[in-house]
Amino acid sequence: MSRLIVLSNRVSLPHPDKSTAGGLAVALQDALADIGGIWLGWNGEKIANHQQPHFNQTEYKGVEYVTCPLTEEQYQNYYCGFANNTLWPAMHDRADLIEYQAQQYTTYQQVNQLFARQLKQMAEPDDLIWVHDYHFLSVARYCREMGMKNRIGFFLHIPFAGLKIWSLIPTALSLIQDLCQYDVVGLQTEHDQQQCMQVCSHYLATQPINTHMLNFNHHQVTVQCYPIGVNPELIQKVAEQKDENTAAVFEFENLNDQQTIISVDRIDYSKGLIERFSALEAFLQSNPEYHKHLTDIQIACPCRMEIAAYKDLFDHLQSKVDWINQEFSQDDWLPINCTHATISHDVLMKIYRQANICWVNSLRDGMNLVAKEFIAAQDPENPGVLILSKYTGAAAQMSEALIVDPENCNSMIQALKKALTMAKSERLERYQQLMNGLKSFDINDWRNAFLADLKGVEKVNILPPVTKKFFSKIANY
Repeated sequence: MSRLIVLSNRVSLPHPDKSTAGGLAVALQDALADIGGIWLGWNGEKIANHQQPHFNQTEYKGVEYVTCPLTEEQYQNYYCGFANNTLWPAMHDRADLIEYQAQQYTTYQQVNQLFARQLKQMAEPDDLIWVHDYHFLSVARYCREMGMKNRIGFFLHIPFAGLKIWSLIPTALSLIQDLCQYDVVGLQTEHDQQQCMQVCSHYLATQPINTHMLNFNHHQVTVQCYPIGVNPELIQKVAEQKDENTAAVFEFENLNDQQTIISVDRIDYSKGLIERFSALEAFLQSNPEYHKHLTDIQIACPCRMEIAAYKDLFDHLQSKVDWINQEFSQDDWLPINCTHATISHDVLMKIYRQANICWVNSLRDGMNLVAKEFIAAQDPENPGVLILSKYTGAAAQMSEALIVDPENCNSMIQALKKALTMAKSERLERYQQLMNGLKSFDINDWRNAFLADLKGVEKVNILPPVTKKFFSKIANY
């Protein structure tokens, strides 16, 4: 019987005392548990350069977890270097931040080869292999070079850059050739799918077989859109449960007549954090009646602080928050409550339920599950309002949110004013439509649609039925 082998950059080993309400980890865990399988990846640990990474195995609820550390050199060159100093800014249209060093690319390839060798060692001929994200564009090439005939799929969780950006990467041709060694390449939106087809056709100097199928060296690759979802029913159950830990993060009961805005982001230049705070500052300047009646809760998780662009952004963000709080503070009221703490998923869902507004302001985003989780966590009798950047993949499916241009201050100010004054009847109508959308294509549908194509159950020149219903909305992206 075939198994599913999942490869992702980070693997969080399960803990019997911890659970989560949704997200990618749960979807992949369920997929593995359903048919049996293995989850392979980096365990988040680092070792000295002279040490050899060793794979360890552990089993939990029928799933085998196979993980290894990275050497310090691998971490710096593969992860901080080529993955996050070259590919990440490229895929998020930040040409000004793209850095390329040949040694970092070489190490990136070595790490891809390391995990490909482990796949070769573990995989039986009929096993399905599902590789995730930009860290592993080249894994399939090494698998093929070692003679593996398995069906190997790849899903990109972030946007796919256009041809102009790819031209700035010296190794673009090799990377695109490597990408086309997969059998199925999955993207978040139709926009990304179209860009991927265009870029691949250009670099391979070949005409597509059809709108979502390419032929490279007698190998057919399907390039398709699979918009990732959440588990709305499970999130709803978790969000409505009482939990004293929520008060430890933020005491909603002390807010009296204040309205609350929640934003949850990694501190990344793609998230539009500075633009959002600038718009909030402008709103408070022009709407003094909201002083002491509005609190912005920002959960901002620092990441990749070894990279200069991230350290600079962290410092800029801190200064911006401090300035706004100093400018508008009155008595014991501060307009922004910013925390860098890591909040558990369960507690976060409860915070979403108590907030009046969620503001997602990404300048470029693959999907953004915060938007979907916020809606899933709402009280159906008294839901909050979602402000959503038009540059998120989620905007293609969530048109009932208040869609904003995160680079246009007036657009954000108008949306915030509308969210704060929206009638309950309109909130209910928007929520119901958004929730119906979440339920009609949830995270299990996403997983099943991708694996169906990878298995070859469906003819590859026919769109999965569960995906078709989204394309009318996605086409407007």
